[in-house]
Amino acid sequence: MRRIAVALLALALFTVCGRRETASSYEGAPIIVISIDTLRADRLPMYGYRDGATPHLDALRRDGILFTAAYSQVPLTLPSHATILTGLHPPHHGVRNNIGYTLDPRTATLPSLLRQAGYATGAAVSSYVLRGSTGLASSFDFYDDAISGSGGSALGHLQRGGETTAAIAKTWIAGRQSKPFFFFLHLFEPHSPYEPPEPYRSRFATAYDGEIAAADAAAGNFLGELKKLGIYDRAVIVLLSDHGEGLSEHGEAEHGIFLYREAIHVPLVIKLPKNARAGQTIDAPAALADVMPSLLQLAGIGAPEKLDGVPLLGQPAPNRNIYSETLYPRIHLGWSELRSLHGPRFHFIEAPRPELYDTQRDRRETTNVLAAERRVFSELRKELAAYGTDVAAPANIEPEEAKKLAALGYLGSVAATGKGPLPDPKDRIGDIATMGRASALSRAGRHGEAIAALRDIVARNPGFTDAWNQLAVTLDASGRLEESAEAYRSAIRQSPAIAGELGLSLAAVLLRLERYDDAAQHARLAEKTNRGNAHLMLARIALARKDHDTATREAREAQQQRETFIAASVVLAQILAELGNAAEALRLLDQAEARAKSEGAAPVESLDSTRGDTLARMERFAEAIAAFRRNIAAFPRDGSAYSRLAVVYAITGRPNEARALLAELLHNNPTPEARRLVEKTRGELGL
Repeated sequence: MRRIAVALLALALFTVCGRRETASSYEGAPIIVISIDTLRADRLPMYGYRDGATPHLDALRRDGILFTAAYSQVPLTLPSHATILTGLHPPHHGVRNNIGYTLDPRTATLPSLLRQAGYATGAAVSSYVLRGSTGLASSFDFYDDAISGSGGSALGHLQRGGETTAAIAKTWIAGRQSKPFFFFLHLFEPHSPYEPPEPYRSRFATAYDGEIAAADAAAGNFLGELKKLGIYDRAVIVLLSDHGEGLSEHGEAEHGIFLYREAIHVPLVIKLPKNARAGQTIDAPAALADVMPSLLQLAGIGAPEKLDGVPLLGQPAPNRNIYSETLYPRIHLGWSELRSLHGPRFHFIEAPRPELYDTQRDRRETTNVLAAERRVFSELRKELAAYGTDVAAPANIEPEEAKKLAALGYLGSVAATGKGPLPDPKDRIGDIATMGRASALSRAGRHGEAIAALRDIVARNPGFTDAWNQLAVTLDASGRLEESAEAYRSAIRQSPAIAGELGLSLAAVLLRLERYDDAAQHARLAEKTNRGNAHLMLARIALARKDHDTATREAREAQQQRETFIAASVVLAQILAELGNAAEALRLLDQAEARAKSEGAAPVESLDSTRGDTLARMERFAEAIAAFRRNIAAFPRDGSAYSRLAVVYAITGRPNEARALLAELLHNNPTPEARRLVEKTRGELGL
């Protein structure tokens, strides 16, 4: 008890001293936060790493204050950034996972409080996970999240290059030098998949280090522009990461499952105007929740009273313990959630089999010293208990969302309520590697083997939502749509809290099965958490029904969200073409294509297919054929493009080319669904 009392007293003194410190000389100074996603502290030279190279970040460190013991409150992108911007732990701001949760717009944030004080506020992000519709954008005057959500990639892998995002930041800042401003720049390079560009790919032994070097270059160009504009010297600049990366230590390749140091120890540098306190090092424990109150204090702005974070530049609290959590194992894998406290010496991880590490002697956390340190374990367990055990279970879903789920039969199961003991993640981590192997088999076209491996996983652990999801994706790829739909339903039964994203995937399958009512009901599950894609799916369903009025209304709703503007424009063009307004449809497609190019987006699904269909209606057949061919090259699984092009070949007197094209469809897509489409097309064309 005495250890806890001392720690709490130190924390109280830290809070009082921090909030009392005045910073009037920094009032009105530009404030810039650079977040480099998935960046482990111990893979940076400033933290002693010898195999990497980050000259630009090192220069910033020399001009600023380095915090050697900064920790993330959650190893997931969206909830961690919510903590950075609110100064609150995940249980208090309510965002517990990358999907299924949104930040309440009534929550006070760093940009909202700065905006009230007269600051211009802007942000540019590099990951779809941080799209503005998650609730983050409402606090900013400007929020650039132009990252397309189409193309079938996993949500966590949808991104744009750091140089592109930094260029947007430079343009915005260049026009706002005359008044106080706050800018949040998010770079995504170190996140998987690790695909560093040259020369970084060849220079480093690991692709992860190459990605870090690429992020350093993007950050360096941005910082160089700040110097040219005369902003760098007078600005408060914060460099941080939202979380680290497992890199297969403790069995986790990426992040989200465990709370070991490699996942939660993050870089943190604060550069003050005129490089005040340059080169200083602070070894006291720090939290990402501390960033918001620290910056408000430097700006001379009062912080909300009920914050979990404290200002970092006052009197350090050397015995403070930093809270972290992850609900990802429970929500996605059917395993137990984890919580931890990390202090100056000991790191306690609460799990079905609890762990305690002496990180001064064992930085890689290889030896559990719980049995030898029973008193420390007891004290930390008692302190952690004060943080509560809420897991935002499906029972806590908002009433309106619960009604939708109940109507579809997804609430009320044992799995959904989370009853009964859950496995310890460290005992089941091998299943993640099995999923990885199944994914590789699927990419190689060996769907049957992948399906067998995934069915084995869910048979042993029916609560493994991610395995159900991957099974559904693999069944879809193999053309087994009925089974795919049932696998998606199983995933939703296990994790109703993330039913929005799963419901969208299921709706896409149900649309292809022509079960339009069921598809629409599942699409509506995402109206709160992914509004743009929910309305986009509803537009596609209405279009399939030939309900052009509803399709138009839903597509225009989807256009209101930046991430779905381009795809929604394509749907509107499809509607216009079917209604006989081909010229207006082409104009809309040209606008959508120009916007996609200006934003550096990947090829837009169905854009060229819609262009081909529109041109064919205008009897511009040569142009139509070229457009369909572009679509097939970019999206070889889009069977409708083959079918429509076959029709063009047939009506222009080229039946042999139509037959060859349908054979090409079967070669690229040897699935029951493709065979049905080929048979239907051949029958209609008399081939």
